[in-house]
Amino acid sequence: MATTATVRKSDIIDAMEENQKEIRKMVMDSYHDMENGKGRDYKEFFAELESRYRNANV
Repeated sequence: MATTATVRKSDIIDAMEENQKEIRKMVMDSYHDMENGKGRDYKEFFAELESRYRNANV
């Protein structure tokens, strides 16, 4: 039974790490779009990002 719980915990950790990779990629893609004059203004982007994660438990 402990093995099953360990596998599940491992699967969850792997999924969370993969999610973080995807988030970082999306942030960098958006940043590069802003550099090239596409999408949102970078000041607006970073202000929203900061407000979103200011009180987050990371």
